[in-house]
Amino acid sequence: MFGEVRVTKELLDGELPGQQTIFFRAGHLRVPDTLPEALQRTGYEFDSSFTANDVMTDFPYPLPVALGFTEDSGLYEFPVTFEDEEAPPLDQRVDSALDVIRANAENGGINVLLIHPNVAGDKLAAEKALLDKLPSDVTATDMQSYGLFWRARDHMQWSIATGKSPGEIVLNVTAREPAAGITFEFQREISGADAGARILPDHRRIVLSDLKAGDKLAVHVKYAH
Repeated sequence: MFGEVRVTKELLDGELPGQQTIFFRAGHLRVPDTLPEALQRTGYEFDSSFTANDVMTDFPYPLPVALGFTEDSGLYEFPVTFEDEEAPPLDQRVDSALDVIRANAENGGINVLLIHPNVAGDKLAAEKALLDKLPSDVTATDMQSYGLFWRARDHMQWSIATGKSPGEIVLNVTAREPAAGITFEFQREISGADAGARILPDHRRIVLSDLKAGDKLAVHVKYAH
């Protein structure tokens, strides 16, 4: 298994200028116990070889070594929510897929769509229909960008301290990796936030300014009276 994974990565990175392959998906979604170790030893950082139905979650999680329960590998698993080879064809499942996307959005979950590029027509039309009909508060991105975002979010350290005035707190954040779009939600309405944080229209969430690796940020948050 180790040799096959290593050769695949070397072929991709060697033949494509500037390519650095860090995401992996096992063929036919068949995963041996040795996969996490093989991926880690060959330089992969993320995997998407399990379906959400198999692991009972749409949220990313650390992929355990030997698929056991005692030790996590350095990789993150991003379960597949939708795939394009089950019946009926994907273009006939757009509405049901959108129902799942809306439900996951309410829970803050993500959706991973697996598309095999062997038949472009129907699959391309289905993918376009999904993108065109996404709820206004749901966006689409590529796997690598989201993988890097999720890992930076997971590695981020943060704490809450009491502010100097009543109704004020201080959110202290330390970023281990570059991060953009990190959002914090509060149980009370917010009337102000500094350090470049943006208050969202619901007045219960703030989006931090972009962070570089090693950045430390102190955000003074003022609750509404």
